[in-house]
Amino acid sequence: MADLDPKTATLREVAEAYAKKSNRKDFVSPTIQYFKDIADEPGSALRLFEKDAEGFTLLSKTFGNTGENAPVKAAMQNIRQVGLLLKENLGPDTAEYKLLPDKAPNTDLNNRIFGRIEPSKAEAQIAINPDRKVQSQFFSGVAKYLDDPATRPAALAIIFNLNTGLRPNAVLNLSMKEYMPDTGAVYIETDVAGTKGRPVNIPLNPVADSILQELLVDIKPGDFFFRKPSGAQVKTTDINKILRAVKVPNLMYDQATKTYYDSLHPEKGPGKTGSPLLRNVHSSIALDIGIPQERTAYLQGRSLKAASKGSTGELAGYQKAFPGNVGDLDRDFASQISSFWGQSATDAGFDVQSKIPMPETRITTKTTGYEGYFELPVREEVPTTLKSTDNIDKNVTSSNLQEELSSKGLDWDGLVKNIGKTLDTIQKIPGAKSVLPIAAATSGYIAGKSEAADLGLPAVAQEVVGAFSGASELTPFSMTDISDTASGFGVAATEEQKRIDELRNRAISQRDSGMIPEPDRVPQAAPAQDQGFLSVN
Repeated sequence: MADLDPKTATLREVAEAYAKKSNRKDFVSPTIQYFKDIADEPGSALRLFEKDAEGFTLLSKTFGNTGENAPVKAAMQNIRQVGLLLKENLGPDTAEYKLLPDKAPNTDLNNRIFGRIEPSKAEAQIAINPDRKVQSQFFSGVAKYLDDPATRPAALAIIFNLNTGLRPNAVLNLSMKEYMPDTGAVYIETDVAGTKGRPVNIPLNPVADSILQELLVDIKPGDFFFRKPSGAQVKTTDINKILRAVKVPNLMYDQATKTYYDSLHPEKGPGKTGSPLLRNVHSSIALDIGIPQERTAYLQGRSLKAASKGSTGELAGYQKAFPGNVGDLDRDFASQISSFWGQSATDAGFDVQSKIPMPETRITTKTTGYEGYFELPVREEVPTTLKSTDNIDKNVTSSNLQEELSSKGLDWDGLVKNIGKTLDTIQKIPGAKSVLPIAAATSGYIAGKSEAADLGLPAVAQEVVGAFSGASELTPFSMTDISDTASGFGVAATEEQKRIDELRNRAISQRDSGMIPEPDRVPQAAPAQDQGFLSVN
C-alpha cells in the first residue's frame, strides 16, 4: 500500500497489495468476483464500505439477501482483509476509518457492514482409514514410484507430507533457507505459502530428514527441495497423479454421502481430495497411535491458541517460534510417526531404508562447500570463556595478537590457510571421520596450546592457538553428541564406538577440570538414542 492512496485505490489494487503482502496467489479472484463491474474504478475499495442515504453499504446490499448456505465465505473473508488493509493505511483519526470492519469475523459492526454473518469454515466429512494393513498397502503403493527417477521427487514429497503433516503448499515451497540441519527441523516464515501467516518450527523425524538430506546434494541456495529431473518444481498435479493411481480398498469414507473410496484422489470423489488429504492421513495416524491432538497440531504447524489460554491470558502471544528450536517431547512424537511408516513398509515386505536411505554423514551448516546455503542468522563469534585460572596478559588485544604470534616464530597465515587442507587429508583416512571430532576437541586443542606455551606466548594467545589447532567443521558438536554422531545414524555399538566413548568421557573430564574450554553449544542434529531422531522402527 506504500504507493496506493486508500481513498482512491481500486478494489483490484488493494486486493493485489494484500495478495503480495501475504503471499496469497489465490486471493484476488474470489475478492472481486461479486464486484467485477467496479473493481477497476478509482476509489472502489473504500466505496464497498460507505453507507448510502439509507445507511446501507454496497456489501450489505450484495450479501444481505444471500442464503445461509450460499458460497460467500471466501469473498466475505477476503473483503474483510481488504478493509483491514485500508484501515491500517488510513489511521484512526480519519472519518473513513470508522467505516471499516473489525478484525474478528462476526462482530456487530461487521454484521452491519456485510448485512449478514460470515459463514463458518466448511468442514469436510472425509474419514481416513487408520488401519495398519490399509495404510501399509497405501505406503507400499506410493513407495513404488520412488524407483522411477521421473516420479521419485513427487513420491518423496508425498512421503515427506505423510511424516510431517504440513500443508501441501508449504512442503512444495520448502527451500534450503527453511531447513535447519543442525537441529533436524524446518522453520517456515510467514511469507511462505501454506503457513497461514504464522512462523512455525517442525521437528523432522528420520524419514523426513533423510529425504531433505538426499535432495540437498542436487540443489543450490534458493532452490525448492522438491524438483523434477528437469529442474521444474513439483506441483500438486504431480502428487495427485500418484494419489489417483494408488488404490487401496476402503482407504477413505465420505460421511456426507456415505461412500467408500479406494483412492485419495478418485475421479468422482467428494469436494476435498488429493494432496490436502495427506494432512488428514497424518492426523488420523497420530490419533490412532495415541499422540495428543494439541501436539499433533504443533507438529503440523497449526495454531495452538485454543489450547494455550489460561488464567494468565493468551500464552501463545508470548511463545514465539525460535528458528530451529524443537523440544524432546515433540521430537519423540514425530519419530512415532516415522516408526509407524517404517513398520508399514516392513509389513508390506520391504525396508523403508532401502527406498529412502539414511545418509552416512549428514550435511550441516558446517559442512565444507555448504557454507551460507542455509542462510542462518549471522552470529557474532566471541572467544570461549575459559574455566582455567591462567594469568591473562591484558595488553594482548585482537589488534596486536597476530603480531605477537609472529614475533614468537609462529606462522599465523600458514596456520589459518592449512586448517582446511589438513582436515581434508585426515578425513580421507578410513575411519578418521568417526574420531575427528574427538581429535579436534581434545588433542588438537591441547597440542596447539602446549606449543604456544613453549614459545612463551601469553595465556590469551595460547588459547587462540589451541582453538585454531583443534578447529574443524565438526567442533559445534557438544561432547555428549560425539558418540551419537560417530556411530553413523543409529548403527550398533562396536569396539571403535567403545573407544570413542572412552575418549569422549576423558574429554568431558578434562573440560570440567578447566583443561578444555566449554565448546560452542550449537546443536548438531538430534542425538539418536536420546530423542529417537534416528530410529524408524
